[in-house]
Amino acid sequence: MNSTEASEVVVIGAGPAGSTMACALARRGRRVLLVDRGSFPRAKVCGCCLAPTGQRVLQDLGLDAIAGQGIPLTTAVIRSGTRRTRLGFAGSVVLSRTVLDMGLIDAAKDAGAVFKSRTRARVTANDRVILEDLDRPDLGPTTIQSPAIVVADGIGGRALDDRAEFTWKIRRRNRFGVGTVIDPTCDAPPLGELMMIANRTGYLGVVTLEDGQVDLAAALHAGRTRAIGGPARACAILLEQADCPALAAAAREARWHGTPGLTRSRRSVAEGRVLCIGDASGYVEPFTGEGMSWGMLAAVTAAPLVDSLIEGAATTAWNQVHHQLLKARQRRCRAISLAMRFPSLSLAAMSVFNRLPGLGPRLAGLASGHSTAGPERIKPRKPEVIA
Repeated sequence: MNSTEASEVVVIGAGPAGSTMACALARRGRRVLLVDRGSFPRAKVCGCCLAPTGQRVLQDLGLDAIAGQGIPLTTAVIRSGTRRTRLGFAGSVVLSRTVLDMGLIDAAKDAGAVFKSRTRARVTANDRVILEDLDRPDLGPTTIQSPAIVVADGIGGRALDDRAEFTWKIRRRNRFGVGTVIDPTCDAPPLGELMMIANRTGYLGVVTLEDGQVDLAAALHAGRTRAIGGPARACAILLEQADCPALAAAAREARWHGTPGLTRSRRSVAEGRVLCIGDASGYVEPFTGEGMSWGMLAAVTAAPLVDSLIEGAATTAWNQVHHQLLKARQRRCRAISLAMRFPSLSLAAMSVFNRLPGLGPRLAGLASGHSTAGPERIKPRKPEVIA
């Protein structure tokens, strides 16, 4: 495919969800245009923990070598003030977004998809896509129409601003996310360990990546963060409370990236010729390593629906399938998020549960999304054909 006009589907957003969708559809023989407003590799607010579900998606696509570059997680250390507890945390892998994103983009391109970075996309009311080359604004916008549009541009994406039916519903008293990657320090967690630190301002996850750098990702209360002096200071205080002075000093000097309010949902995730996946379809706290996996699972589950959409079927089935696919996972994350708002009480309870035979591993499994039964496989219902 040499021109944007020839595309059968436009995928907006080249994160894990969008790139997985582009790869799956291109392998089905579809002409795919994948666009993203960013340049790659890029910095993202992300805990960089890929849950078992995401690893299984990669394996099913024959891309398990991507996950193989990560570091298996074995332990989670959860801290609040002087309290701490250690849990077994098998199942997830620590994998930088550079490796994951570029691996999936390359797989989509190898399958035949066309990828354009530094390209802003906007979906109009009549299901057309307006593209702008951010490096060549003199060229002006290009308007294209394709049988299907997949929006995967994250919680901060603007592609659907003109579509009232996709308006966000944002939870009150919402937290926002921040993240950064720093050089290694003497008190960073060892490879294979996730450190979670919590206080009433929020919670911070810290892992050492496969290249030795340290990833920090936090969910913070907006008012308390402002009162403290901003995200860098809030995260530094969390690290100081966890007796990690070198990490705290680095956090104060780091360049942090932020997100809008985290917990949100769309009024609809499928209307007309448009379908939403990944964080663009909704997001739930916390940083448990499941967000990327949800997006990738949604992509491979929705791919047959997009295939049918290209052939003239309706998209509305995705609203129900999406809800069924993620509702149990989202309930679990809401429960963890609530527990992290009361860290001292939650840590005391975890310390007790961790000493009871069988309950410690189960507790860690619930937090990580790991299940010996594997993720539920939902077969999408056959969409109705538009007359």
